[in-house]
Amino acid sequence: MKLPRRLRGAAAIVALAAALPLSGCAQPSDETPAGLKDPVAEVTAAVEASRSTALVTASANCSPAVVTVNTVQTIRRRVFNPFYSPLWQDFFRDFMGPPYQEFEEEIPSMGSGFLFDPEGYIFTAEHVVHGADKIEVTLPDNRTFPATWVGSDYEHDIAVLKIEGEDLPHVELGDSSNLMIGEWAIAIGNPFGHVVESTSPTVSVGVISALRRQMKNSGQGGLRFYDDLVQTDASINPGNSGGPLVDALGRAIGVNCTIITTSGGSLGIGFAVPINVARESARRLLAEESSAAWIGVYPLEVTPNVATALALPDERGLLIGDIDENAPAAYARLARGDVILEVNGRAVDDVPSYEKTLRGAKVGDTLNLKVRRGGRIMEGKVQTETRPGP
Repeated sequence: MKLPRRLRGAAAIVALAAALPLSGCAQPSDETPAGLKDPVAEVTAAVEASRSTALVTASANCSPAVVTVNTVQTIRRRVFNPFYSPLWQDFFRDFMGPPYQEFEEEIPSMGSGFLFDPEGYIFTAEHVVHGADKIEVTLPDNRTFPATWVGSDYEHDIAVLKIEGEDLPHVELGDSSNLMIGEWAIAIGNPFGHVVESTSPTVSVGVISALRRQMKNSGQGGLRFYDDLVQTDASINPGNSGGPLVDALGRAIGVNCTIITTSGGSLGIGFAVPINVARESARRLLAEESSAAWIGVYPLEVTPNVATALALPDERGLLIGDIDENAPAAYARLARGDVILEVNGRAVDDVPSYEKTLRGAKVGDTLNLKVRRGGRIMEGKVQTETRPGP
C-alpha cells in the first residue's frame, strides 16, 4: 500500500533512527564545546592550585614546633606600713607592726620559643625567662610540659630550655650567613597570647629588611646592646619574642627578640638574633655546665658602640647590664652601668673570660673585684652563692 505524501517523511525519520546504534543513544558525549565551558570555574581551579605556596608549606611545617613559654617570677616587695608611727611605737608596737612590710607577689609572663631538636631542646629569648622561678611550655597540640632551664647567653639574648616528651616536632635550623635583603621572612609566635588564649601560633610574613643592625634596648631583663641583628618587616608583637624567624624553605634563620615601636605594637621594624649566633650559644651552653658559683650580674662586652653610647673612656671590662636584687652583687652595692675591670686581679674584657673565672670558683668563695663607676675606680669583695636559675 502506498503511504500518503504527508506520512512518507515521518516514516523515513523512524527508519533512520532504527538504523542508528543503540549505544549512541544510551551514552551521549561528555565533551563540552569550548565556547560553552565555564570560565569562572577554570579560573577558580587555577587559583586553588596556586594557594599552596612555599610560604604556606613552610608555615605548616614549622608551626607544630613553635611553643608558648609561660613563666612565673616571684617578686619580693617592701611597702611602708601606713599604721606605723614612731611617736607611738613603744605603746602600740604589737598593733602597728614594723615600719615596713614585705610580701611576695607572683608575676606571670608569656613569650614564645621553638623546638630545634627532637630530644626536647628549645630556643627562646633570654628576656622571656629572665628571673623566672617556674617555666612551662605548651605545644600547639595542647600538650604542656615543665621546662628545665639549660642556660642563658645574656649578651645575645638567647636561652635554651629542655622538656621531656615523646614525638616532639622540631624546626630545622638554617644558615644566617647568606641571608639576602628582600628575601621572604616568616615570623611565627604567640603575640598577645594572653588575649587570644590559643596555643596555635600566629604567622606573619614580610621580607628581610636589613642585616647586622645595632641597637640599644632597656626593657625587660635589663640593659642590652645588640650588634648583629636581622631586621624584618614581618609583624612582631609582644609575645612573639623567642619565636623563630623562618625562610621560605621552612628553616629557622633567627630568634625574634625585639621591635622598635611608639605604641607597643608592630610598626614593621622587628629584629631577630641570627640563628648562627643562637646555634653557637647553644653549643657552648650544652657543652659547658653552667657555673654553680654566681654573684648575680648579667655582663655585656664593652664594644665601641657601647663605649660611645655610655661615654666610657675606653673599651676595657664588662658592663653590668642587669643585676638581681637579692644577689651577692646587689648586697655589695654593685649596680647597672658599673663596669667590672678585674676579677681576682685578672682583667675581664669578654664574657668567656668572666665565665671561666666563675667556673674556677666554688660556692662561698670571695671574689675581689675592681669596678669603674662613672669616673671612679673602686675595689670590693663579693662572696659567691649557688646559681638559682634563669
